[in-house]
Amino acid sequence: MRPIFPFLIVAICLTFAANELAAQEKGEALSGFVEAVDGNNITVNHRRQSRVFTINEETGIHYVGFLDAVKEIKPGFVIRVGVDSKGIGRSLWVTPPIPKEKLKPSPEMLTMTPAELHKMADSNGDGELSYVEYATAIYRSPKHGAVGFSKSDKDKSGTLNLAEFEPKISEMKWYRISRKTPAEWHAEVDADSDGVLNKEEFVTFLGTTAHLDTRVKQADKDKSGGISVEELAGFIKTILEE
Repeated sequence: MRPIFPFLIVAICLTFAANELAAQEKGEALSGFVEAVDGNNITVNHRRQSRVFTINEETGIHYVGFLDAVKEIKPGFVIRVGVDSKGIGRSLWVTPPIPKEKLKPSPEMLTMTPAELHKMADSNGDGELSYVEYATAIYRSPKHGAVGFSKSDKDKSGTLNLAEFEPKISEMKWYRISRKTPAEWHAEVDADSDGVLNKEEFVTFLGTTAHLDTRVKQADKDKSGGISVEELAGFIKTILEE
């Protein structure tokens, strides 16, 4: 009978090699404000920590919101980048500076139409929203902002006209929720008309199952297993203030 130990050793070595290759390919995503640029080395403030990565000729760089400005990477600019395990940036999104503070819709914005919101955000009055105007008044996120804006810019003009802006704003949680009163939302999604929302009905209201258990706990204050109109109103208020 032939010994099986050599085959086991080969199998173990192949497994380790495969795991190492997977780890090398995994990498991570960084997003935040640029702190420093030293040649091809870029320092970004990612989740309040300084992180350094390197760009090279293979890095795919997407400049969003520059319009007539010089396309470059400078301290204060905002980036999102996929970095491999060697610290090399593979796909990089960069925008001009935007406000760092968290953006929340004002009470007035909660009642505005898409056309009114577009006009309000259009600070230079040219009928188009640049990325900086959009990120200043409507939505800002180092991680998602530039990518989402580019997808909405159907004609690749670098700005959003009203036709491009309307479907984008309708996707936003605060806008969608603010279109109806808590009572109207509750009545609409309470499929069995029992006066409370079960988990499935609550999902219909949310439009997503992301972080569902956490959201249910936030809404179901009395832990009854059903969400009343009053509890939904409190939850909506919390969502709009996030």
